[in-house]
Amino acid sequence: MTPCPLCQANVEIYQGKINKRHGTKFAMPVTYYSQLMTVAYGGGIKQAGLDGHVIRAKKLEEIAVKVVSAKK
Repeated sequence: MTPCPLCQANVEIYQGKINKRHGTKFAMPVTYYSQLMTVAYGGGIKQAGLDGHVIRAKKLEEIAVKVVSAKK
């Protein structure tokens, strides 16, 4: 979770290089506070902007789908 676009981009983009160099398998999504709040208040994946990440925030996407489904 971050409020900073540069932090989000750096952490997501460079995970591949870190994995290659150190033999790790990180695939950690980095989301914004505003995205978490959008889902918390009933927003969907597109509303929260979760569809634009390099590394998908699968768990948060699942919660967003449940929240939107529950509103119907």
